[in-house]
Formats: sequence, C-alpha cells, structure tokens
Amino acid sequence: MRKSYRIIGTSLLALGLVGCFDVPQQGYFVTANGVVPALDCGKPPLVALANRALPREFGITVWNLYKGQRADWLSGLGQFAGGRDLVLLQETRTSPELLAWLKAGGYEWQQLQAFTQGSSSFGVMTASTTPQAFVCGVRSPEPFLRIPKSGLVSLYPLEGDPDGVMVVNLHAVNFELGMAGYREQLNELTMLVHRHQGPVILAGDFNTWSEKRQHWVNQLVDELNLKEAVATDDKRRTAFGLPLDHLYYRDLDLVEVSVPVTSASDHNPIVARFRAQSLTPGK
Repeated sequence: MRKSYRIIGTSLLALGLVGCFDVPQQGYFVTANGVVPALDCGKPPLVALANRALPREFGITVWNLYKGQRADWLSGLGQFAGGRDLVLLQETRTSPELLAWLKAGGYEWQQLQAFTQGSSSFGVMTASTTPQAFVCGVRSPEPFLRIPKSGLVSLYPLEGDPDGVMVVNLHAVNFELGMAGYREQLNELTMLVHRHQGPVILAGDFNTWSEKRQHWVNQLVDELNLKEAVATDDKRRTAFGLPLDHLYYRDLDLVEVSVPVTSASDHNPIVARFRAQSLTPGK
C-alpha cells in the first residue's frame, strides 16, 4: 500500500518536488534488475560470495545530487564520479539519464526508495564496480513532513582484507525541532558498524547545520573510532557556518581528498582515494 500526498507549502517546494508523490509503506531497493523488498539492518542479511573485490587502492565520490535539478548535473557526475570504484549519492532520481550513466560505467547499484513521483524513484544510492556481499537499508521519516530520508549499509570485498569494507551511505533527517529522529536514524545505520571488525566508510549528507547536531555526530564517530577526511581547501556546502557533508573512515589509509566547486548541484562533492592497510608487517 502507498500513501499519496498533494504537496503544498514552501517547505515542500524547497525540496524540489511538484505535484503528487507516493511513499511506500515498506522499503524497496531499486536495482538494475528491478525493484525488490529492502532488507532491514536490524536483521543482518547473510553474507554472499562476490566474484570480484574492490582494489587495494580505490576511489570514492560522495555527493548530494539535488535530484538532478541542475542543467549540468550529468556532466558533473561524469567529471567527479566517473571511473570511481564507489559512488555514494544522496537525493538521486532514477531518470533515464542516470540509469544510462550507471550502465555505461559498469556499476552495480542499489537505491533505497524513499518515495516515488510518476515513474521516478528517489532516495540514497550506492554504486560500485564490484558486487556487494550484502546490503540493507533504513528509512527514517521526517518528523514534520513525513517524507522518509534513506540510508544504505553495504559490505564489499576488499583485496587483502578478509573482513571487507562496510560502507554506510546516509541522508540524514533534516526538518526536526529536537534530535530524537536524527539520533535514532544514525544509531540504526551504524548498528552493524559496531560489530564489523574491518574497514569502515560512513559518509553522506549529515545535515549537521547546528552545533548540537555536529557535537552528537562527533561523539558517535569517536565511539566508532572513525577519522574524518577533510580537504585542505574545504569547499563543502555549509549552513550556519557548518559543513553538511562528511566522509568518515576507519582502518584505511587516506591517499587524497578534495572538494571541487561545481554548479551541477547545490552541494559540492567529496572526492577521495583510500588504500587498504597491510595486515602483514612489511607488506
């Protein structure tokens, strides 16, 4: 069953939505092979064998695409994410152009469907050059608007590391007076990180527009033993002087990170390279 809404008011218009949209009662993954029910991160899925792994040194792009509303979004995607081994996108719309780009790049991908509008699905999407060992998702409704934000947790094999790299792709709850929904969403998405023994990437649009939110995130990443990849020339989008997008990591070596300025979205992407750490001394 789906709930239908007629969008009115400036707050909804600010989200870039026009007309009617549908919010599925249950979560779905949208993939190249069709739409399937999403797996709940509260019940970890079985780890599947993948036929290839991420290379020891891999590239990653983290970017809020602003639903592809800017004229040059597709060329920007090619410029900043083309050829990357991992692409973590927020506010994606499954337009024919995006799907063609993913197919041309040979990507495996999953989008956790937050809502639909017409034939398009919207939500967080993780794309990779290797199949995931597992993927699960969390949908978190905005307390006021009731439009879900979505997050994905994926595990990828990594050359030279028996545990693989756990990748959390987040679009955080935004429209909320307090922080209950925000904390609940991040706790759900990082639940598996506590159990994972190997490398971790936690990234996305955290909507850290207040000192209180950022302070709570800082406590969480400290608890998870994560570091933040911050560019020397940091051009991340800010609100009230605070960056909204973050790339945290654990048990990986940061090779490089940059934040190129672009008009292709209302966010600038985080572009980085990581290297797997040697498990054997001297290697």
